[in-house]
Amino acid sequence: MFLVICIIVVVAAGFIQGLTSFGFALIAMPFLARLIPLQQAVPIVVMLSLCTNLIVIIDARRHVDLKKIWILILSSLVAAPIGTYLLLLLDERLLKSFTGIFIILIAILLLLGKSFPVKNEKLAFVPVGIISGLLNGSISMSGPPVALFLSNQRTGKETFRANITAYGIILNVITICTYAYSGMLTRQVFTYSLWLVPSMLIGVWIGIKAIRKLNDQWFRRLALWVIILSGAWTVISIF
Repeated sequence: MFLVICIIVVVAAGFIQGLTSFGFALIAMPFLARLIPLQQAVPIVVMLSLCTNLIVIIDARRHVDLKKIWILILSSLVAAPIGTYLLLLLDERLLKSFTGIFIILIAILLLLGKSFPVKNEKLAFVPVGIISGLLNGSISMSGPPVALFLSNQRTGKETFRANITAYGIILNVITICTYAYSGMLTRQVFTYSLWLVPSMLIGVWIGIKAIRKLNDQWFRRLALWVIILSGAWTVISIF
């Protein structure tokens, strides 16, 4: 029964990742953390997330814009250690509640048709990367700021998926290296991960097939709803 539940959760998370190119951890982490120790659930989710990102990038590789992504990545990497320090200064519950409510409000505004287009996207990726890095270093929430910005710019679904996936791969690799250095990648973690790879592949494959049936407008709305769910879960998790 334990394995069946894990498989169902990972299929659902893989589907969301294949469909929107983010959200795997949002779906998988709350459930897996209740089934297995958190010290094992976290690296498992990150490794599976890396696998999903690698699959998605193969499908969307032609649309990656490295001229913009490298600025986003560099800004995020510089800000991440500051985010960790920020967590030491501020109350985690306060930080999570403020962040969750803020991204929910922005996502709702975008759903209602409001937008704040930025002409110089390349330059704008600097503050977006900094915010993403700060949140990644403090509360492990790097995806929503980038997804919100791309949605605000009304980025086409293929470019959206490609850029956020390329960004996610870099963060996944760095995070996994950190886990390896700290000894979190145990034999049990690798065993669980291998068990769950087939279900992850099924979920991602279905998501990639489904995305081809959505136009840019419906994709954008779906991405915003996933962001709202992410913000809501962040707020709920403090209680």
